[in-house]
Amino acid sequence: MAAVVAQLIVDSTGQNATDDGTTTTLLTNLKAAIHAQSIAVIGQARNLAVNQTAASSSLTMTADQIVVGTGLTGLTYVLPSFNKTVNLATTGAGGMDTGSAPVSGFVALYAIYNPTTGTSALLAVNATSAAAPAVYGGANMPSGYTASGLVSVWPTNGSGQFVIGAQIDRDFFTAGTNAVTTTTAIPQGTFAAVNIATIVPKNARKINTAMQCQGGASAQNTLVNLYITSTGSILGAQAAGNSGSIGQLNVQVNGIALLTPQTFWWNCNVSSGTFTSAGIIINGYSI
Repeated sequence: MAAVVAQLIVDSTGQNATDDGTTTTLLTNLKAAIHAQSIAVIGQARNLAVNQTAASSSLTMTADQIVVGTGLTGLTYVLPSFNKTVNLATTGAGGMDTGSAPVSGFVALYAIYNPTTGTSALLAVNATSAAAPAVYGGANMPSGYTASGLVSVWPTNGSGQFVIGAQIDRDFFTAGTNAVTTTTAIPQGTFAAVNIATIVPKNARKINTAMQCQGGASAQNTLVNLYITSTGSILGAQAAGNSGSIGQLNVQVNGIALLTPQTFWWNCNVSSGTFTSAGIIINGYSI
């Protein structure tokens, strides 16, 4: 019985259980195992960080802890002091699961774990055309690795390399990519859809944006209005406005939910004066 409980602790938490053979210790360990199983969320991490300062085939991720599992209702493991590098130019543990890295696409990164050897690694998966599941669902898991957890989805450049960026927990940050550049206003009360499939992955749940709207000419009283929304309507929209002889608005709006994957809606117009231009840059997303 003691051995079974000790193994359950290891399977649940990745940590060895202390066993002195007493009933009290067994019960305590069993409760701890059940508690660990009930609260562990696959892919959850503490102090996960990546700082990719140059485009490269390699990326290093660190975290105090990462939770992986054999399935959404399977055993979970806590991987402590995670510090692993993945190389898109290789395959297997520490590389792509199969094939080459996508060009100008996205790769999902999984923390994977071999409970027999206690070995962990990162595994990259092409996530350009489909959202990556919380647990690795492909047919190319490296031998012996039975647990996994999605920890990142990262863009690749035209050479199939990781782009420059940073990640804290499940938030990815980059210098920014133009999603909208226009000199045509959108009529007030209507919203235009913007597809950003080349900018954020299907796993993106929220985006961060830098928005600009400008109108007017000298001596005009110009009022510019700018909206961004998840729903295609004013419902839930975040808005900003500015007025002056030459109305100009520059604003950072973060946390826009993507209720439709890779799509948001927006509006920019002038209540008076002349519309000049507008633009939206995506400079981050959360998975």
